[in-house]
Amino acid sequence: MGEVAGVGTPPDGGHVATCLALLCLQEDGHLTPSRPAGQAVRAGGLVDLVLAGRLVEEADAVDLLSGPDAGPVAEALVREVDADPERPLADLVERGRAGLAEAAGALVGRGLWVPRASLLPWRPGRYRPADPSLSRTVLAPALAGVGTGGATPTPGRAATAVLATVAGLVDGRFAEADETLLAACGPAEWVTRTAAEVITVSRRWQDALGRTTIADLGTPW
Repeated sequence: MGEVAGVGTPPDGGHVATCLALLCLQEDGHLTPSRPAGQAVRAGGLVDLVLAGRLVEEADAVDLLSGPDAGPVAEALVREVDADPERPLADLVERGRAGLAEAAGALVGRGLWVPRASLLPWRPGRYRPADPSLSRTVLAPALAGVGTGGATPTPGRAATAVLATVAGLVDGRFAEADETLLAACGPAEWVTRTAAEVITVSRRWQDALGRTTIADLGTPW
């Protein structure tokens, strides 16, 4: 999310997955257990692969290429694809193993998150932002304004806004993807649109079957 004015240096090279992970830190220092949040972070990893030129949509297929490191979540997704090359990207977004754990590890490794002692020994993994500008109370309001001003957001920032919105990471409410922001995703529009649809359909399916769990209801504040 480092592209937001006043926020400072882009964390982890400005990777979309890491920016989304920053929005998943609850006030108690735990990562939100929300299912859509994990899906959004994985989707961000796919966007990072596209923006790095590693994930390419062809006429009848999607190709995964070698190239520059696209961030910890993206590289974890690459390993999942390598283990099952026929796995659809939609299923990877919905049920993949990669996501918040990899992003959290990278944020701690770069000194952007500081580990905190857990109050409950059976629920480890508490953190705090090393810089207040990286807290969700600063990032979420700034992200809510993406696309409302005169300047067109960069593809990474637009994708971050779309995925955060459909996953309820901006203000706790789930919303539809904005078409203007999707168009601003540029080369990553196709994967952002696909992921946004997966997150939305998955959430509606769970609700329709009455399978909403505490994890599904988890919000980051």
